[in-house]
Amino acid sequence: MKDKLLALLKSLGLIPDDKLESVSKELDKLELDKPAPAPIDPSKITDPALKQIVEALNSQVTILGQQNKTLIDTLNAERTEREKAVKLQQDQATKDKTQKVADLVAKALKEGKIVKAKEEWLKKYAEADVTAAEEWVKDAPVDKNFKPDPNKDGKNEGDEGGGDKVKGPLGSVNQGILKNVLAQSSNN
Repeated sequence: MKDKLLALLKSLGLIPDDKLESVSKELDKLELDKPAPAPIDPSKITDPALKQIVEALNSQVTILGQQNKTLIDTLNAERTEREKAVKLQQDQATKDKTQKVADLVAKALKEGKIVKAKEEWLKKYAEADVTAAEEWVKDAPVDKNFKPDPNKDGKNEGDEGGGDKVKGPLGSVNQGILKNVLAQSSNN
């Protein structure tokens, strides 16, 4: 039956030659799904010994059918659990990689290996190949214009004053020295 159907579909041009094998496999699956033949009705058998054999066989077929269903249900449940586990692992790997990329970019910025304008470039590079990006950051020179950010208390090294920022052209001057100069100028 299957061969006739394949030949007909091929002759009508509905199946290209390169798809014939995959269609054949799909048809095999359909044939496996056909219902089991109905059990033989023992009431129509007149020979008592044969009737007993048929009843025993029908009972075994019923038991085997139930066992088969149980196995199929167990396999389907196992498949579902494995798919969930794989999805969970993939999600965790994605989360870990995202965190690793973010940490690498933050480290590169903090160490002056990249400027803010290169942040997105490094992020994309690290997303494509974290190991190569880590090597690049490790070997990259510190930008010549790099100025470290203030530490936790908001003071730069050598800053004797508070963390108050001066705006304008004097904003990058050492704040402690600036305060001393301003104090001296107000005394004069």
